[in-house]
Order: sequence, then C-alpha cells, then structure tokens
Amino acid sequence: MRNAYLTTLGVLAAVLTAAALGTLVLPGLAGSVIADNGHGGPQFEARLRGSEEVPPVDTNTRGKADFEFNRGKTELHFDLSVANGLRVTQAHIHCGPEGQNGPIVLFLAGFHDKGWDVDGNWIGDATATDANITNNACGSTLAELEQAMADGRTYANIHTVAHQGGEARGQIHSNGDNGDRGNGGNGHRQDD
Repeated sequence: MRNAYLTTLGVLAAVLTAAALGTLVLPGLAGSVIADNGHGGPQFEARLRGSEEVPPVDTNTRGKADFEFNRGKTELHFDLSVANGLRVTQAHIHCGPEGQNGPIVLFLAGFHDKGWDVDGNWIGDATATDANITNNACGSTLAELEQAMADGRTYANIHTVAHQGGEARGQIHSNGDNGDRGNGGNGHRQDD
C-alpha cells in the first residue's frame, strides 16, 4: 500500500512539473503536448525617436517597444521603456507605413492628461488581446495585426504634454527571430 501511495505521488509530481514547464509526455505516445503559455510566437520591436515622427520632433526622448505574440496569435505581450520622457501622456500602436501618420489601433499606455516623467522601464510584460484593438485599419484581430507588423505597416509612438501628436516614434519590425518570416517584411533596423 505504501509503495502504491509513493508511486502515485511520484506520477503526480511528474505531471505537475510537466504542466509547469508547458510539456507533457504520456506513455505510449510518440510526441508531446506543448502548452500555449503566452510566448513563443513572432517577435517584433520598435525604436522610438523624435526624428521618426511626422513631422519630426527635436527631442532627447527615446524609447523601445518589444512585442511577442503567443503561438496562436491570440495574445500580444509587450514591454515599453522610455528614456528622458517628460510628461508622457500615452503610447500606442498605429496603422501606417514609414513616413505617414495613421490611426491608433492599440493602446500601450495612458491616457494621463498631466503626464508621467519616465526614464527607464515604463510598461512591463503587459498583455493585449483582440478585445484591445480600437480600430480595424490593420485588422480586427491580433493575427491580422501581426501580419500588418510583418508587412511594415505599423508603428509605435509615445505622446507627451509638449507634443500631443507624438514625441517619439518607431516603425515596428521583426527582431530577426520570426522563423520563416525572415526580416518581417521591411528589413531595416534602427540603431540606438
């Protein structure tokens, strides 16, 4: 009886460990089941600069946004950092090609009319879903938004009290880790 109890505890511990790691191998099956744990899909980034705004803005404010979809493209995880951001009111993803303004399609942060002074990580490990899309100019689902990102039709920007139309902007592009997608459609990277 004691051995059966210990064996049951051992199997339970193995199942819980596998579930925590997102994998489960069942005896008699030649494969594994992998959980869609919110990461592992296409990855993108944007480096935000005043010179990328339309029209350009003379500012010391800089930013970087990192985006990662889950495998099913039903969740978008993102981080946003801002350097020298004075009275930052909001941040978004817009639908628009490089050099052209376009509508907001997803809020990353804000709106706060008085603004925050930001110098470092601002938004960390936030998650958006289809319900967070505010305009369907680049699609009504995250899967469609991911395709627009891959095609180079989206940009991220931050707005401030001083520059309500946008303080710093960057075109969203593949970070080079998107499997068979290659460079994500637009092929350029902006340096720090």
